[in-house]
Amino acid sequence: MSGATELLSGDALTEAISESMVTLYGRHYGHDRTTGTTYINDNVVVCVLEDILSTGESSLIATGAGGAGQVIDERVAFQDGMEDEFTAEIERLTGRQVTAFLSANQTTPGVACELFFLDAVPEAAGSRQT
Repeated sequence: MSGATELLSGDALTEAISESMVTLYGRHYGHDRTTGTTYINDNVVVCVLEDILSTGESSLIATGAGGAGQVIDERVAFQDGMEDEFTAEIERLTGRQVTAFLSANQTTPGVACELFFLDAVPEAAGSRQT
């Protein structure tokens, strides 16, 4: 979290976070159709991602027989392994430390919610947040 670069704010910040989360999903799930929308309120960042399922996941879910549960289990394991990468992006973009990270997924429809709790707003940057 270097102070060497100017931090984004407002719509530019939420758009950058959405783009970053979509890029991470695309890189790790191998498709580029996921879309994201980010909301920031005080020390909470929420990124809602839609159309998250890979072709393989969609096929597994379509077979029934517990496929949706397997997809969710695999995504939970993925998020556990990716926590550092996801939080590093939020810290880089906001200039604030992530104190907690939660992730939730649903298969029908294929949506995810990435939730980040941030440390206190730096006094000099108190008016930056949207």
